[in-house]
Amino acid sequence: MKIAVLGTTFALAAGALLIPNCLRADDLDDALAALKQAEPSKDAAKVKELAAAAHATAKKYEGPAPADADKDSYEARQRYAKDVDHYSEYALYALAIQEHGNLKVAVDLLNTLEKQNPKSDYLEYPEALEIQADNAVANKQTERAATFANRMVAAANKKAPEGISEADWERTKSNTLAKAHFILGTSACERNKFAEADRELRAGLPYFKGNNALLGPALFCLGVVNYNLANLTNSKAKMLEAAKFSQEAAAIPGPMQDQAYKNSIAMKQRADQMR
Repeated sequence: MKIAVLGTTFALAAGALLIPNCLRADDLDDALAALKQAEPSKDAAKVKELAAAAHATAKKYEGPAPADADKDSYEARQRYAKDVDHYSEYALYALAIQEHGNLKVAVDLLNTLEKQNPKSDYLEYPEALEIQADNAVANKQTERAATFANRMVAAANKKAPEGISEADWERTKSNTLAKAHFILGTSACERNKFAEADRELRAGLPYFKGNNALLGPALFCLGVVNYNLANLTNSKAKMLEAAKFSQEAAAIPGPMQDQAYKNSIAMKQRADQMR
């Protein structure tokens, strides 16, 4: 998904500056041009270096205009500097998203962005939060993963950012909610928090459809969770539901397929013993 920066002086999607020549500042232009030139290389170290340089250059234009400066021109230059600074944040974010498969690099880019501006809008974008959540899962940081997953849910339920079509945002929203509910549900399942796991995985079911990598494990966990809830509440209906979830999981190819089938048989037998 392409993200357009909120601002009036340039559009990221087009990649073209729209500031009039009379308002150009050579140092800002040079910093921005160097950063944009480095982006296609996907050299994380270089992009980090040049984003920091653009950020530092932009920061020079904070504060009141010098006594000998034309106030209107200087204020226009300040607005331009803010847009250049925002672009430096985007460059770090965009490369992090492209490097999602390499979590170490992606997380380092986002951490760099957070140090540059802890309040950057991009840190709350669904894709950025998903990288952090995936990294926490990979490092078995359950609580941290849950924190980012909850922030993913909140981000997905916001209005589409400016410049993003409703269709693109709906796809992003669905993917984000699928991953967030999966992380929250499966981590709760592993910690035997059955009611929480049941709630999160059921909420995610509409979004898991078409993604067997999430759907299979989610159904398997729902089977296990509802089996335990059925025993705790002596509910035959819930035990039969557990068997249904396990049977559905058994129909999806994957490492849990055989165990899901065995579970479904055992759950049906247990249901037969219940009133």
